[in-house]
Amino acid sequence: MNAAWDRTFPDCTNSAAGRSKATKLKWGLSALATLPWAQDIGPTADPTALKAALNNAKQTLVVLDLPAGMAPPSDLPPNSWTVARHTRQSALSAENDPIEAWPSTRRKQYRRAEREGMTVHPCSDLTLMVELHQAARIRKGLTSDEQALKRLLKELLRETDTHAWTVQDAQGEVLAGGVFHGANDGRCIYGFGGQFRSERPGDSSRATVLLIGHAMRHAAQMGAHTFDFGGSMDQGVDRFYAEFGAPIKTKHRLVRMSPIWRPLFRWRRPDLFAT
Repeated sequence: MNAAWDRTFPDCTNSAAGRSKATKLKWGLSALATLPWAQDIGPTADPTALKAALNNAKQTLVVLDLPAGMAPPSDLPPNSWTVARHTRQSALSAENDPIEAWPSTRRKQYRRAEREGMTVHPCSDLTLMVELHQAARIRKGLTSDEQALKRLLKELLRETDTHAWTVQDAQGEVLAGGVFHGANDGRCIYGFGGQFRSERPGDSSRATVLLIGHAMRHAAQMGAHTFDFGGSMDQGVDRFYAEFGAPIKTKHRLVRMSPIWRPLFRWRRPDLFAT
């Protein structure tokens, strides 16, 4: 998707089957999976190579996320299946203000944020960006490797099509922030974001609306033709994105696992199973 992942994870596999990484799990298990925090395995994935990767991988668990719109291979190997997922994408154009295409509720929130004195600022503070992203994950009970995330954000911000911003209130307090990066295919992806809880109801939400609007405008002026909301499958987050008028773009996840471990993974990772 982006060379920053190759620099952050130099031990990753980069082949006709896309980018993936072998990882050691608990209990002596191992996995071959989409790179951490990546939206997919990359646009060069080949169906024949994907089937071979599923069939030949020695790991207990294989999880490969296909790019949006790419159909999964037919005749998958034994103990393999697909899981339907999605992202949301909005079209961008340098000739049109993307905010004017939003539903009226979102436009009102954007303008209210401006009236309240919220402002958007470039950010190079990696620690702050990690804290914002982790704050959102902690509220949902999710864990991640903060140091690896910081290394990835450092590499991403070396790319010319990556930009990080924070939103401050009228008193200069940071409310929200995000990192938006390219994918070498005309997309601007809302890859990393988060909010600090505010004492005033709705401040964090309006700050995020202002942040996304600023990022969409900037991406359109930089030549991006698509704004990708990042593919969150969290129902609350997805509803929030849907209210920007962003339509669903189908994605597929390929999974292969040893039958003996299915009860464990069904308990710990139900998202790896088709519903």
